[in-house]
Amino acid sequence: MGFIRGVIVGVAAAAAAAAWYMSRAGSEFRDRYRVDRKLGDFGDEIEVRTRDVRAKVGPMVADVRSQAEAQVAEMRSGTGNGSAPTDTLDDARAAAAEEAAEMAADVEAKAAKVKKAAKDEASSASE
Repeated sequence: MGFIRGVIVGVAAAAAAAAWYMSRAGSEFRDRYRVDRKLGDFGDEIEVRTRDVRAKVGPMVADVRSQAEAQVAEMRSGTGNGSAPTDTLDDARAAAAEEAAEMAADVEAKAAKVKKAAKDEASSASE
């Protein structure tokens, strides 16, 4: 019974030592490359970009809605300026979509840079 108890204690001690070593190695990596801060900065930047997109797209959507309502009222009243009702709406949608696509491309480019930097740092730390 003493031998089995010794084996169990030895395995438990080895597991505890391995867990301690891995936690220290991980904290040294985080301290050395400031991964948490970089990820936090990246998250903050995405949040700012998201707010910018919402702030810019919100008025555009409201403008499109008001234009659509005006066109519907115009159609109901039977008066018109000779242009198709969907022309103005399509132009506004195209402008909003273009602006949103540019912002999304900026965010994706920044995300790719951060991922590449983290990957490079991780590979250099493992060497």
